[in-house]
Amino acid sequence: MGSDMSLVSKSSACCIVLFFVFILHFGIFEETPHNPIGILYVNELYLVICLAFTLFYLLASVGMEKRDFNILFSYGLYSSVVFILLPAIFSNLYYGQPLIYGIIEERRVLFCFSFAVLLFLAKNMKVAHFEHTFFAVVLLSCVLAWMFKFGALPDLRDKVASFDRPDRSSIGSLAQILGYFYAIQIWNKGSSPIDGSEKSKTPYLILACFILLTLVFATQTRQLIFLSLCFTLLCLKSKSVIWVALSCILLSPFYLFPELITALGLNVDFYTQSLEDGPTDGVREQTISYIFMHLHSNNWLPSGSLSLMWNNGFIPHFGEYFFLSDVGIFGTLFRFGFLAFFIVPLSLFCYYRFAKRLCLNTNFTLICMLAFMVIWPLQGIFEYMQATIAFLLVIQALKGKHLNSSSPVSEPYLGAHALGQPSFR
Repeated sequence: MGSDMSLVSKSSACCIVLFFVFILHFGIFEETPHNPIGILYVNELYLVICLAFTLFYLLASVGMEKRDFNILFSYGLYSSVVFILLPAIFSNLYYGQPLIYGIIEERRVLFCFSFAVLLFLAKNMKVAHFEHTFFAVVLLSCVLAWMFKFGALPDLRDKVASFDRPDRSSIGSLAQILGYFYAIQIWNKGSSPIDGSEKSKTPYLILACFILLTLVFATQTRQLIFLSLCFTLLCLKSKSVIWVALSCILLSPFYLFPELITALGLNVDFYTQSLEDGPTDGVREQTISYIFMHLHSNNWLPSGSLSLMWNNGFIPHFGEYFFLSDVGIFGTLFRFGFLAFFIVPLSLFCYYRFAKRLCLNTNFTLICMLAFMVIWPLQGIFEYMQATIAFLLVIQALKGKHLNSSSPVSEPYLGAHALGQPSFR
């Protein structure tokens, strides 16, 4: 009885801690131009926690946990060397930027080590508790986004980044999109992506609809809306027709009562223009053209990335609207030059192998990554999505743990030895 109580209390404590870790992991209070409730240096604090805990886990993990940790640590080590150290070296060789500034510039890659905290906490609770905690944070991010939209939250930013959509926000947008993926997967399969336990489809369908409405009306990020549609098509396939029909029913009140659109503050003209001109703006096209001009004039040599902390970064070279973070795979080309044609496929292969070694069933993880690759021209997968990749790999590890624990263990049997002694085979 006492041991059961201690297990329950341990699981409850892990759930509470995981809730706050998820808040940090999904950037609900991350300081960005589009997050009105962002707090300065909260991301850096989380990175320090992740790195410290990784060191602790390195010393403390044993057995099967050690195997999973070694795989994920290899992923973190590979990502850090390739996507932090190499660009820092290239920028040092090409521009003369000190290595430390190059490392600071690519520090977001260190989110790959967030796996240690997530894995430790997740393995000390039931899968259902892990999923409930995750969806609790997803709902929190959605509620906060709606609260900001209707003026219930203060805007802590010095200036508004989007004048065409002043009520938009990116409060936990990563949690929202991953929550949408997870809910759609459960609605499609009727079971948990981790342990395969049966689940009622209806609540997750309602949750997916709520998240999608949040993405459209509150978060208002075109890439995420497009990303959700891509995942839906990849995941549901033939069932996509059902989802389209449900979406039409869901959106029909806005067609019948157009004043609802005005009440919710949706900028219809902006989205209409996006459909006509594409999901990008002129700044991105200009940045991409600068990148190809630079690569062509320098024989496709690697250039790394510059930090604003050192000589104003790229501003003296390309102007103040040159951001590698806005151009995804093209930013990777700039960093690595001709080496990108080797590094990109190698990295994709390595990430796939890491996922496969954790669990042979990569269905959900693979669909998520394929969906993210659709918006690769707009967001760098390797440089800016390590928190997402780490989360998906932790799900792979949990899935592998469940399969290993549920697979039948063959009992050793007693056989006749040549000397008449029993032997275990």
